[in-house]
Amino acid sequence: MMRAPQGIRIGNAITDAPAATVLMKIISNKPTITRKDLEAVLDCLIHDELTTGNAIKNLENALSEKMNLQYSLATNTLTAAYHLAFNALQIGEGDEVIIPSFFDPAPLNALSLCGGRAVLADNDQNLPFPSEQTITGLITERTRAVVIGHLFGFHYHKGLLKQASVPVIEDISHAVGTQIDDTPAGSDATFAVASFAASMIITTGNGGMVMTNNSKHYSRMREIRSSAGQYPCYDYGMTDLQGAMGITQLNKLQDMLDRRRQIAKIFYEALKITSHRTLFPYSDSFAFQSFPVLFDASIEKVEKYWKKTGIEVVNPVKTPLHTLMGLNNADYPVSERMAKKLFSIPIYPTLTRDNIDMISRMLSKFI
Repeated sequence: MMRAPQGIRIGNAITDAPAATVLMKIISNKPTITRKDLEAVLDCLIHDELTTGNAIKNLENALSEKMNLQYSLATNTLTAAYHLAFNALQIGEGDEVIIPSFFDPAPLNALSLCGGRAVLADNDQNLPFPSEQTITGLITERTRAVVIGHLFGFHYHKGLLKQASVPVIEDISHAVGTQIDDTPAGSDATFAVASFAASMIITTGNGGMVMTNNSKHYSRMREIRSSAGQYPCYDYGMTDLQGAMGITQLNKLQDMLDRRRQIAKIFYEALKITSHRTLFPYSDSFAFQSFPVLFDASIEKVEKYWKKTGIEVVNPVKTPLHTLMGLNNADYPVSERMAKKLFSIPIYPTLTRDNIDMISRMLSKFI
């Protein structure tokens, strides 16, 4: 079995600790907060910069440059980012948006504010997202947009969707900073959106971002994001405190991705001697926002085993969107199965060497 990587310093966060200080409980997810994050937020407080100002502009500019997208708007939630994109497309009553059923509820919630109708797509077999063929087969004359995402940091290759004449909203929450065929994930979509919640690759506590190359879309989103624009406007702006933290998080993004990939390699090795599996072969291009595993065991056995180890494993998408909408479970069999059978084990930069060794050892022993 591979040994856990030696301590990697990310800012002033400590990623290795003596065995005596390791807690019995290893939680499922934890943000990487460093001294620089704290100093950036404190600096805003010292200079009375609390609302949308220079820190937000700096974060937007930095992310635009990294993403190779001309326009970025920081928001207070991921739902707000989707709502701005839907508004820019003028989606309303009778309009349809295709969304994966095995997905975050943010686009579904945002669409309900517009009056549009969600058309859900089931996952491809044993994958965390629908196939391109499934999505293109759902496109009709009423389709105004398609939502896709790189769940858990695994890349969704758009392929056929690039040929469809429907705007694509690409959720890069789990894949910020990664590239697909030497191109930043999300950079060729009509809109790219990202969450900065505590469990994401980078965090501002909460908040999000919507990005585009379309100046007309950008102007409309910027107008309705503010609290003083033309009616209606939604007061969706991010605070400077969040923006300042976002910049420091972005500055250490590569280090955090490297750490996640190093840990993932160890978990892949541990899985080799078991009948359990994850969803894709290892790749240095993946972000590994989560480390999902399909365990070859009953749900009851999985939950009992990991509870006994003191390692928290969770269903990353516990309630698929078809359940929220009250639709027939039988129409979304793969999403339904994934919601129950797929578990995520802890994988975040501040796991200690002892934490990683313990998780990988428990993985290999669960036969």
